[in-house]
Amino acid sequence: MAGSESPRRPPAWIGDHAVFHGEGAFWDGTANRLRYVDMLAGDIMSASPTGAVRDHVGDVVALVRDRRGGGYVAAVERGFVLLDDRLRVERTIAVFDDPGVRMNEGACDASGRLFCGSMAYDARQGAGRMYRLDPDLSVHVVMDSVTIPNGLVWTDGGAKALHADTGERAVHSYEYDAERGVFGARDVFIDFGDGAAAPDGMALDREGGLWVAMWGGGAVRRYDSRGRLVAVIDLPVTNVTSCAFGGEHGMTLFVTTSRQGIDAGSEPQAGLVYAIDVDVEGAPVHPFAG
Repeated sequence: MAGSESPRRPPAWIGDHAVFHGEGAFWDGTANRLRYVDMLAGDIMSASPTGAVRDHVGDVVALVRDRRGGGYVAAVERGFVLLDDRLRVERTIAVFDDPGVRMNEGACDASGRLFCGSMAYDARQGAGRMYRLDPDLSVHVVMDSVTIPNGLVWTDGGAKALHADTGERAVHSYEYDAERGVFGARDVFIDFGDGAAAPDGMALDREGGLWVAMWGGGAVRRYDSRGRLVAVIDLPVTNVTSCAFGGEHGMTLFVTTSRQGIDAGSEPQAGLVYAIDVDVEGAPVHPFAG
């Protein structure tokens, strides 16, 4: 049986603002702050020890990452936008026009390609796709029939991808062609069964450990490279949405949460971001090359 993880200090929230639906945590090492999104408000949040700043991008903003040449890229409701250093929109890249579908979550591979999955607003099964935004700003469909696509990381030197689908209650492993940016054969890496908790955002550490934010599960779980549960960090909120390593030494785990589906007042800490000191450093997170 897995034991509970013992952080070096108790989880503490950061910033000044509780968001409605926090997602997409990403440590911006250049600016030395955490970026995440208040997804359904269309805002990018930038948190530091002195507080949090909110920048409005669009009706929905699903993720934000830095760009190698400066500035940022974000996934918005039905496409992508390039942002300058002050998070102002420079260019919009439309991807689809279905009003019943929106972008949800993704990540960049080591070559700097950005992947983002889409989902139906009503979360119907198999209504989403995975898109790849290349550095030349062309967009390609790389996966069909996803439901609620969330965390995405690469392991085994980039030869394998791990992808969480909250709607399918599983983390899948894929053979990954790093040269072409294509997903191959799929297998189940972690099956979460029929319980209340389902996988949401994910982060990888330098030891190959996979940290999974548990939607409906009130925790972040750590799995080893074989998919075995080895540690749990419990949090006082039900909907835990994403996690990312950052801080001065890359050993602080930042965790976003959500008030979506929570009765008003029943969980006053829902929507806050938690900062948890752990005993392992996060693996590198890659910027977008476009």
